[in-house]
Amino acid sequence: MEICLDLSKHCIETELRRQHERAISAYFKAGQDEKRQSENIIELAGLALETLDFSHLRSQYPALAGGTDQRVALSKDDEKLAIAIEGKKIDETL
Repeated sequence: MEICLDLSKHCIETELRRQHERAISAYFKAGQDEKRQSENIIELAGLALETLDFSHLRSQYPALAGGTDQRVALSKDDEKLAIAIEGKKIDETL
């Protein structure tokens, strides 16, 4: 599962909160197929919001602070979160 993050106007933390809230809202309005997608976003964004050190990430990776058009994605591989900027995973233990 991967979530693409739009950081053109705000930081990674704000974008994840917004996606999490939208997915919760969409879950209750969606059909069965859309519910599964919403569940995945709720799970992944929720896990990231609970576990990531956003101030550290923003200070180490300027793209995560927002105001960028770089492609940023959050994914989960083998129960481990990963963040990629322009397709390159950042070197952090997440």
